[in-house]
Amino acid sequence: MPFLGIFAILKFFFRIFSAMFRKQESRGLLLVAFSTIGLGMWFYHQYEPTITNWVDAYYFTVVTLATIGYGDFSPTTPLTKIFTTFYIFIGLGIIAGLIGLVGETAIEDSNRRQAERNAKKEQAEK
Repeated sequence: MPFLGIFAILKFFFRIFSAMFRKQESRGLLLVAFSTIGLGMWFYHQYEPTITNWVDAYYFTVVTLATIGYGDFSPTTPLTKIFTTFYIFIGLGIIAGLIGLVGETAIEDSNRRQAERNAKKEQAEK
């Protein structure tokens, strides 16, 4: 039974992502958000000695941008410390914009689907 729940969640995220990608104004923000994550991954993989693989670089990037900060990784060199402070300031705004866009798209999708259901219900009643 848990498989059905996971399937429903994945279906929802795919529907929202494809709706976001169809909107012209969303594509730019998606590109900037993924580029920001890619830049962070590359930088930390290249310059942070404690991050030795791409998975750790991705993990540290996402944890940093989401301001979670578990503490299992942290910048150790002056260069990575300075980069991280600027990366948080810039990246936080981008990720916040992306989260807002996801919420807006989810609400629009829900309203659209409800309007379609109402229209079908009205047609069936006629």
